Amino acid sequence: MKLPNTYTVQNSNEVVQELQKLYIGKYHKMITLDIKDLYFNLPKQGIIQSTAIWLDRNKVCTDIKEQILQLLKVIIELNYFQYNNNISSQKKE
Repeated sequence: MKLPNTYTVQNSNEVVQELQKLYIGKYHKMITLDIKDLYFNLPKQGIIQSTAIWLDRNKVCTDIKEQILQLLKVIIELNYFQYNNNISSQKKE
């Protein structure tokens, strides 16, 4: 499967190595999320709607809001992992 803008890392050491290569300017901010089973415990559409409401309440620029919501959709829908040379999508049991 060919996905646009794909990026994978093997472990946290590789994340650190890749981050060290990045230019992080004065006005850039970096965030990370590591929440176990987030995508399976919350309804996907509810996550997107709640985020849109929060962005509206906080008067986030429309262009930025749309970018955030599109990124969120990608994260929620395209959450794959590789194990023993098999690429899978986790399913809630």
